Amino acid sequence: MFQSLVQGMASGIAGESVINNALLESFGIHVRGLIWFFYADSPRKDDVIAEDFFPSSDTWQVARPKKTVVLEEAKSRADKEIAHHTYARLKVSQEQKPWEFLPIHDDLNKAIERFLSLVADDLLGQRWEEFKQGRSRPTL
Repeated sequence: MFQSLVQGMASGIAGESVINNALLESFGIHVRGLIWFFYADSPRKDDVIAEDFFPSSDTWQVARPKKTVVLEEAKSRADKEIAHHTYARLKVSQEQKPWEFLPIHDDLNKAIERFLSLVADDLLGQRWEEFKQGRSRPTL
């Protein structure tokens, strides 16, 4: 879903419509969830996070790419502008409103690729194996 949303949003296919807003919200929620999956700092007991896929949480914490400023800002924006009703969203200017889809994709994709290069194949479903082989994009 993340990959498809980035392609759709970056293309501008939805224009300035309610569909564009829906795609943007979906993108923000997916970005937020993936950033949490790869970089959770205080997960709840039932949160599924990348560390769960390794014998030791240190394995992923050492191997994962550094969380970039782009990802920090994307998570913060998704928290404040999409996932929660906040007064902070009222302070976003017209110039600040556009999301930088491709840089967010590129930085998050580094974590996805690193995770897939390290995780044991038997812990992933068939669609991820196909993704790793470049035959298709997974749907989450």
